[in-house]
Amino acid sequence: MATDQTSAAVSIEEAIAALGKRTWEEMQGQIPSVFDTNFWAGKILDWAMKDQSFKLDVFRLIDVLPVLKTSRQINDHVKEYLVKEGRELPTPVRAALKMSAGTITGLIASEALKRSVTEMAHRFIMGTDARTAMPSLKKLNKEGFAFTVDLLGEATLSDAEAQAYEERYLELIATLAEESADWARTGRVATNHLGDLPIANISLKISALDPHVNPVDPIGSVERLLKRVTPILRAAKENNVFVNFDLEQWSYHHITFSLLEEALSDPELEGWPHAGIVIQAYMKRAREDTERMLDFAKSRRVPLTIRLVKGAYWDYEVIRASQSGQEVPVFENKAATDANYEALTEFLLENHEHLMPAFASHNLRSLMNAIVCAERMNVPRSAYEIQMLYGMAEPLREALREQGHLVRIYCALGELLPGMGYLVRRLLENTSNESFLRQSYHEQVDISSLLAKPVVESQPATAEEKEPQALDRPYAICALRDFSDPATQGTFAQAVYEIQHTFPIQVPVVVSGKERGGDGILERECPSNTDVLVARVALGTRADAEDAILAAAAAWPSWRDTPLRERALLLDRLADGLESDRDRMSALQVFEVGKPWAEADGDVAEAIDFCRYYARQALEELGAEKQGTALGEDNVLFYEGRGPALIVAPWNFPLAILCGMTTAALVAGNTVIMKPASNSSATAHALYQHLEKAGFPKDSVQFLPCRGSDIGAYMVEHPLIAQIAFTGSKEVGLSIVEEAAKTQPEQSQVRRVICEMGGKNAIIVDDDADFDEAVSGILKSAFGYAGQKCSACSRVLAVGMAYAPLVKRLKLATDSLTVGTADDPACQVPPVVDKSAYIRLMSVIEDPGEGAEVLYVGTAPEGGYYVPPAIIRVRDHTHPLMQNELFGPIITLMHVESYEKALDIAVSTKFALTGAVFSRRPSHLELARERFRVGNLYLNRGSTGAIVGRQPFGGFAMSGIGTKAGGPGYLRHFADPRCVTENTIRRGFSPDVSK
Repeated sequence: MATDQTSAAVSIEEAIAALGKRTWEEMQGQIPSVFDTNFWAGKILDWAMKDQSFKLDVFRLIDVLPVLKTSRQINDHVKEYLVKEGRELPTPVRAALKMSAGTITGLIASEALKRSVTEMAHRFIMGTDARTAMPSLKKLNKEGFAFTVDLLGEATLSDAEAQAYEERYLELIATLAEESADWARTGRVATNHLGDLPIANISLKISALDPHVNPVDPIGSVERLLKRVTPILRAAKENNVFVNFDLEQWSYHHITFSLLEEALSDPELEGWPHAGIVIQAYMKRAREDTERMLDFAKSRRVPLTIRLVKGAYWDYEVIRASQSGQEVPVFENKAATDANYEALTEFLLENHEHLMPAFASHNLRSLMNAIVCAERMNVPRSAYEIQMLYGMAEPLREALREQGHLVRIYCALGELLPGMGYLVRRLLENTSNESFLRQSYHEQVDISSLLAKPVVESQPATAEEKEPQALDRPYAICALRDFSDPATQGTFAQAVYEIQHTFPIQVPVVVSGKERGGDGILERECPSNTDVLVARVALGTRADAEDAILAAAAAWPSWRDTPLRERALLLDRLADGLESDRDRMSALQVFEVGKPWAEADGDVAEAIDFCRYYARQALEELGAEKQGTALGEDNVLFYEGRGPALIVAPWNFPLAILCGMTTAALVAGNTVIMKPASNSSATAHALYQHLEKAGFPKDSVQFLPCRGSDIGAYMVEHPLIAQIAFTGSKEVGLSIVEEAAKTQPEQSQVRRVICEMGGKNAIIVDDDADFDEAVSGILKSAFGYAGQKCSACSRVLAVGMAYAPLVKRLKLATDSLTVGTADDPACQVPPVVDKSAYIRLMSVIEDPGEGAEVLYVGTAPEGGYYVPPAIIRVRDHTHPLMQNELFGPIITLMHVESYEKALDIAVSTKFALTGAVFSRRPSHLELARERFRVGNLYLNRGSTGAIVGRQPFGGFAMSGIGTKAGGPGYLRHFADPRCVTENTIRRGFSPDVSK
């Protein structure tokens, strides 16, 4: 049997090689248009494939070019991207680029450059709409090719834009049906083994039809999408148009499949066979997805078309997984993807009666394998089709058509500006080192090797290695919950449901491990629903504070002298405990401080990151380190804890910041008194309980919820407090700095303050910015967690011509945000934390003051502390709304004439915490690095979301004292350095020189 299988495999490989070589010979003498060096585009791409840095620069220039309005802008960008000192280019290319960057003929040359890029785009983008593309579509039909049409466009950021896309799709269906009604239906263009096929065929991207496709809210996402997709499908059925659901990034994966299943279950679409969906072979779950669609097709009793692709978002998926700490959902080498494509090919052909295969590829090997497998399995040629992209692999499509295959061309329609992303993806595919087209036409790789079976190298077997101890494993961030996974979604939803049955949570004072009742109770209501009592918090007294400080002082010497590695191991154990309890800890924040699901999960993940990062940094930064190389002496520098540390935490990151400051103090050898924010004491107490479970000595950590103005101030001034770690408002922070600086006779050391305060953070949008990215970044930075982050964007500075289009899209996008309860997975803007914040922020919206104009105010529900998102325009950067921290979902917007002026305004406040710039001009990004002086500057992304170990966080000026939480050197602020020097010379000899 094994011999027969081997012979069959060899026979198949021989057939693939023979058919592939014959097809290759039929293609000789033809060159895909994109590689034709007789044209400007071909010359540029030819050189791009020889010079990786030039390739990167030219693609970035192409991306930004459509938004550049003047010849000066084009000239400046050409200079900065392409005409670089020391860069070697072919003479024709250099001459053309220098001309376009010149000053005398700049206007003519820049227009010529734009025309050249437009010409390049039109090699891949058939037209702006169905009407303009109709001659080309008709030509394809006459030539014997089928087609599918995709509508390109800017990212959908608002309901209005989504509505416009729905209307475009409906118009496309009507136009295609009308225009193609009398087109030829001969040959393979419009029939398969089951009968007639619609000539008109469109591809649908779900991201275009809803501005907030959200894996945290799959049910709501599908419900919203159905309202737009169902009319499109009904119109398609009525007009005899085929609809294919494109698959995009992994996070939309489950939503897309669920949407297809729900949409095609519509009674009006019963029995309709002209629909399909994409399967991406580079996805590790592709086989499961294909089996899911097989089950669905069988249950519906109607065939479903499967477009099998390899996948167009590989780089994005790898980057996203790296940044979030999640498992990479795609195969990480091309051979594995190619092998999976072939395995899925066989599966589809085996089930072609239920899943009609459409093999989408330009790879000769992949297509030859599909054709040979179909022949061996007696699958009729009419039961599958081959699909290719417009503007690519023309010789191959011609050859396959001549062989009698149905070849469908994927045709993109759209304006030049929104088409740039599509164009760049196509250029990347063509110029990739692993691209079949590049290897065959540019590198002239031998066709026999290109037709070889993909071989996935297996990892060599190794002897079982001993699991390294926890601290010996390198630091890695805690992966964020993947809410696109239904199992994760269900588990988290259960935690949100269950936590409510524990309310109200009783939060005690804890001194030396024993609970106390305090003096008085603070009742903490849920900001989403003030009728819900989340916690009853005992308020510590001055006597409780005194006892806690004395206990911490007494325990300090023993804790200080505990070996550093033991302290670090406790941090790692704490991280384990938090990780095992993360959904419950997150769910508690959802109700106590109104954090939406993903924000709450991110806060717990950050707390875990602080534990693991500081555990490893402590061993590196606080341990003994030899100093100098002089002979005859031994110099060792090391760090010791300073004494009791008062930890004063904020409510907006109720676990992460409290955990970060507490663990930093503990691992550095200090005992701590935790003073949580009154609004988040239940979350803080849950952390305290995990500290106990992890094994921290009971006197090393005291838990003291109390009134800050009274007991908190008493502790700040206490002579036994060695240091205070504070995160919160500027007013409170400065008062702590002032009081801590006063030395009392009983003090044995100078108190040290580690102080993180607020910000008045600006985002600059340059006139060449990517508005899709800019608006999305502003929304997340300004309205994420209702703007209640110290890093939140509260000022937007729009440069020059960026102002009008930015305001238009920003208002529409803001109007599409969902304001609601934090426990609802659909929530995008939750309530603010309490009544005082609500009153303060609503007064600003109702009366922004002279010189300010309210451009937009959203709507908000009742029953909680809901402040609607607001956009307020000012014309003077000295306006109070441009200078004073608001801490809520309010943006102050200003039009600025120049980029340099925007930089000046960005740093014109007392704060220096975070900032962001959206610009595609290299010199402007460099200028921001030099002049946008804040603690954390973000280029081409929003101003929030620092990651432990990657973006050490903290500001200066009136935003803090310049420390960087989650970064190198932070722990040393909690310790005193000691240097011990020993003279090693004895009677003229020393161990380091004696033989």
